[in-house]
Amino acid sequence: MKTIIANAVYPDLSKARLCASAILAWWQGDSSTLQKLKAALPKELGNGWSLTSAMQYMAGKEAKAALEQGTADEQVTMLIAHQIAREVCTTYGLGAVKFLNEADMAELRGLMEAKRYRL
Repeated sequence: MKTIIANAVYPDLSKARLCASAILAWWQGDSSTLQKLKAALPKELGNGWSLTSAMQYMAGKEAKAALEQGTADEQVTMLIAHQIAREVCTTYGLGAVKFLNEADMAELRGLMEAKRYRL
């Protein structure tokens, strides 16, 4: 029920979840899952959505804002995907994205610490 409500109130959260899942499957080398998620991107988000566009979306501010609406566990996972996407987009010139800096890494460490203390 929470997911349904979250998707209705924060429609970009479901987009961020899907894009983050595809990025993490790519990063982990899970080709079976990646193929399924690559097929789901245009089906769920519209024609033209691909792993590249998922990277570009997750590297941006809209995805960063959406991930803050997720659960604590999702926030950590989606922030990792966000940072991977930023690094890939910066390295390969896939958009106007800045390189990761110490503040970005501190944000990730902070979320991971907060998650650890909740367990």
